[in-house]
Amino acid sequence: MSLDTTVAKGMAVLELLAKADGPLRLSAIAEQLDLQKSNVHRLLGTLSTLGYVTQEAETGRYQPSLKLWELGVGIISAHPAKRAAAPFMQDLHRSTSETVSLTVLDGDEVLYLDKLLSPRPLRFTTQPGTRAPAALTASGRAMLALTEDPRPVLERSVKRWSKAKDLDVDAVMAELERIRRDGYATSESSWTPGIVSVAVAIPTRGGSAALTVSGPAERISEEKRQEIIEAVLHTGARIAETVGRL
Repeated sequence: MSLDTTVAKGMAVLELLAKADGPLRLSAIAEQLDLQKSNVHRLLGTLSTLGYVTQEAETGRYQPSLKLWELGVGIISAHPAKRAAAPFMQDLHRSTSETVSLTVLDGDEVLYLDKLLSPRPLRFTTQPGTRAPAALTASGRAMLALTEDPRPVLERSVKRWSKAKDLDVDAVMAELERIRRDGYATSESSWTPGIVSVAVAIPTRGGSAALTVSGPAERISEEKRQEIIEAVLHTGARIAETVGRL
């Protein structure tokens, strides 16, 4: 199916603005997307009229409006895993005193839907709406273990991310077998050095989600690790039961 090029270019502008660290000038948008300034000007005018983009009066720079946030919140709030997991995540957060995350598998990546931060400092800053390579995270491996053939994802990851260049695909495939058998994944990976994570996959309609507890390695003793594994398995099972009723 052929793409509507105008719609595709407009979405590219929106994605660029949404991922930028701050407002961008028209010339910067055109340069980064390799588009003509006149074309970008028309796209920005349409997006501004529709309420998806605003322009700073002082600088003339462009930024996304909160309308995008409204749409995203609505979509996430309606996600069955998010709806089912919310109260259970609170309980898990209180019982472990560590960071609790909810992710979904999206292609070769995990997308963070929700996160409850530990009251004690952590050395990583993934937030809802951010992504990470599925092959390098406990949550990603927990969900990949449910897929029919995860090898292509692992092989693409080696080529796509520098932190995955030394990934032993055969070793990870063997680990996925262990995850399927035991029901949970653990990791202390290059993606989040010094962080120990325990994750369990939660089947959903048309895909899967994952519940994860993460904390600094120095405060995750073997005893606490076992306690976290039991808590995550128990909570994941309760969420899966709730998802099935939605």
